[in-house]
Amino acid sequence: MHQPYKEDTKQERYLTAALEECGYSFIIQCDWFDPYIVDFYLPELRMVIEADGKMGHLRKADAKRDAALLAGQDPEISQVIHITSTDVFAIMEELCQVLDKL
Repeated sequence: MHQPYKEDTKQERYLTAALEECGYSFIIQCDWFDPYIVDFYLPELRMVIEADGKMGHLRKADAKRDAALLAGQDPEISQVIHITSTDVFAIMEELCQVLDKL
């Protein structure tokens, strides 16, 4: 992991703990996908996880960014997921639901 670009949010700290608990390796605030910096990148799953919070982000902007991330970057991304839960237990549940589908 490298030094974060910004102060992490409570949701990002909860996601970090949940990913560690699940045993996945990940990079926080990964800058490999220029011009984008993603909240979490899981190399072994080729997955990006965005911590959107309760309010989420701008849906159109997210859709455009997700499409660009999925359009053959190197390294290739197979999936972009957005976590909206902010409670530690809800985050773990939402994350487990996604990971169980793999």
